[in-house]
Amino acid sequence: MNSRLALRELAVARDAEASETVELGVVWTSLCCGTSRFVDVFATSERHLALLQEPAGVSVPIPSRKLALLESVLLGKAPKVVAMERQRSLSSITGATQDCLRAMGLMGGAAQASVFLTMAARAWHRPESSPRIATASTLWVEDERFEVVSVSRPDLRLPATLSLAEATVLRSLLAGESYAQISSARETSQRTVANQLAAAFRKLGVSGRRATIERLIQRSASLA
Repeated sequence: MNSRLALRELAVARDAEASETVELGVVWTSLCCGTSRFVDVFATSERHLALLQEPAGVSVPIPSRKLALLESVLLGKAPKVVAMERQRSLSSITGATQDCLRAMGLMGGAAQASVFLTMAARAWHRPESSPRIATASTLWVEDERFEVVSVSRPDLRLPATLSLAEATVLRSLLAGESYAQISSARETSQRTVANQLAAAFRKLGVSGRRATIERLIQRSASLA
């Protein structure tokens, strides 16, 4: 399978047929233990989907000291705060979290995976304030086995105080799109996108993307 788009289409179709459920926290532990790695993470109009695969060879757990830093960030602490608490440089915190993400199969940034990862980490560490159940299914493609895990997008029920434009750009940001990608798709300037996002953050009472993810996950758990 040499087309990521084709693989995503198969994953979406398989997920729609799935009837099994899995504890999202268990998915987090499998990523931390090295028994599962990301192949892809993406969002549809309704769900966040992750394609996971067992690594070839021996599973290697992520070092606990580095993992603790990633968990702190995913659970809501700013990297600068983590750096001050640990009396380490910000660059060392960033480097350690990137090492963890690479070990999980995420090469480069984790913008598209951050909602799924945050939900998984919270389901393990703070199950009382996070959705805990995900849909799981197995997908076979050309003798390769993938696990498809999906969760409902926590941004589907945004507060009514947000305008349509603010809600749209916020959902695009949470799906992993950059300001440039959002402005291109909406045929508007990046300044307009930035202003709309700033207004959305203000109405939600948050400071940025990461805080928005945490707030919406907590809200989706309370509405479940």
